[in-house]
Amino acid sequence: MLFVILTMYFISREPFIILSGGLSYDTVGRRPCLTVMHGKSTAVLEMDYSIVDFLTLCETPYPNDFQEPYAVVVLLEKDLVLIDLAQNGYPIFENPYPLSIHESPVTCCEYFADCPVDLIPALYSVGARQKRQGYSKKEWPINGGNWGLGAQSYSEIIITGHADGSVKFWDASAINLQVLYKLKTSKVFEKSRNKDDKPNTDIVDEDPYAIQIISWCPEGRMLCIAGVSAHVIIYRFSKQEVITEVIPMLEVRLLYEISDVESPEGEQAPPLPTPVGSANPQPVPPQSHPSTSSTSSDGLRDNVPCLKVKNSPLKQSPGYQTELVIQLVWVSGEPPQQITSLAVNSSYGLVVFGNCSGIAMVDYLQKAVLLNLGTIELCGSSDPYRREPRSPRKSRQPSGGKKKKVLSFRFSINAESLL
Repeated sequence: MLFVILTMYFISREPFIILSGGLSYDTVGRRPCLTVMHGKSTAVLEMDYSIVDFLTLCETPYPNDFQEPYAVVVLLEKDLVLIDLAQNGYPIFENPYPLSIHESPVTCCEYFADCPVDLIPALYSVGARQKRQGYSKKEWPINGGNWGLGAQSYSEIIITGHADGSVKFWDASAINLQVLYKLKTSKVFEKSRNKDDKPNTDIVDEDPYAIQIISWCPEGRMLCIAGVSAHVIIYRFSKQEVITEVIPMLEVRLLYEISDVESPEGEQAPPLPTPVGSANPQPVPPQSHPSTSSTSSDGLRDNVPCLKVKNSPLKQSPGYQTELVIQLVWVSGEPPQQITSLAVNSSYGLVVFGNCSGIAMVDYLQKAVLLNLGTIELCGSSDPYRREPRSPRKSRQPSGGKKKKVLSFRFSINAESLL
């Protein structure tokens, strides 16, 4: 189906015919496209958004001269694309203006201000080394316009997590956002090649690598992310390229069962929770390779992570490199719950994460689990440091000596001063 035909340009050899559309309505998954016909060759270029308008760029602005188009500008609903007509395959120019941060849908966002002064140059230096394939070798052909003076006296960085598992660092110190560095977290996992090889999870139907929570320590340059497939990845910043032979990995059983037996006497303490996973704080050695699927005696899935970590050497470019991969596993046929809280501390080398089932603390330097507690253990009567809730109001005391009244009055003041 054809929508708009711009014009026909006659050059010294072959004419150019550029039009909007070109795909039949019968095409499955038809997307907006731009068709470029040059001589006997025809190229159909698919676009991410609907085409609003397009215009060719020529060497001369005068219509009476022979016009040889070298690029075409395509205005989309949410983007601006420039296509190089002088190179084979018609590559696009790399856009210096990030008009949309939704290259992949944004799933989480964090803002950091007053970062170390050397942090933005460090991120920019490693981001500039990242190879960008599929772009034209020429510079952006559109010139003009100057940005105003809107830089802040302090540095600002925005980190966005996306549905495809990527993490982007943006410099927000000036008027416009500038991409500093991009990290792909899905590189540490095996990709499913067919429909039968799906992730062992029921908590997400699609986008198993989507970023859910980001925790960043600018001073120590440690990055920690939590994904929707109940996984946590810890990254360390490095300016050197490394090849990791074996990716360090930990599997955590964070699911607890509570006994249904109730005590007939209200004065007795309720029974202690029965941990399904090991809750003792003894260090757990990291896995040297991803664990294989296992099944319990009653046929239920057990000790199976949602994603499979690569067991082959991983080449890691300068920037944030994988330090440790932590995954919650299935327990007695129950899938792990999504992680709802995350924090990293580079001073002590600790990362803490939790969900509705419990909380875990990991030493990422020693690759060991230090703490694994269920929610009932944190709030139950088994906690020796549990504090009973009390009202700050002065309780009624029977008439008696002054000593009782003074003690009650002093307690009320102390409680109110704390509030």
